[in-house]
Amino acid sequence: MNLTNKQSIFTLIELVIVIVILGILAAVAVPKFVDLSSSAETASCKANQHAVEAAASMYYAQQAIAGTPIFPTAAQMPALFTTGSMPTCPTTPANFSYDNTNGSATCTTTDHAR
Repeated sequence: MNLTNKQSIFTLIELVIVIVILGILAAVAVPKFVDLSSSAETASCKANQHAVEAAASMYYAQQAIAGTPIFPTAAQMPALFTTGSMPTCPTTPANFSYDNTNGSATCTTTDHAR
């Protein structure tokens, strides 16, 4: 194969420079992605708390119209959602609780408190 001066190929130095630039971009992008993941989990947990409270309020309103205003028990809550299960904290589901005395949902993870 005969290479003339008009043809060009990548030299080792050029390839190393491209790899270094990609490494720098990755070093900047990864921390931002991790931060966004944690923000998304926090927002999702808060949205789940609101969804549980909204479902409990709707149940309470229906029961009040029927003459017996009461919040649903924890056992009744899953049936109020189309998925058949109550939403929980995406980070640690065990930290999510529902109080049927006032229809509130809370998460004990400190970042997820409302």
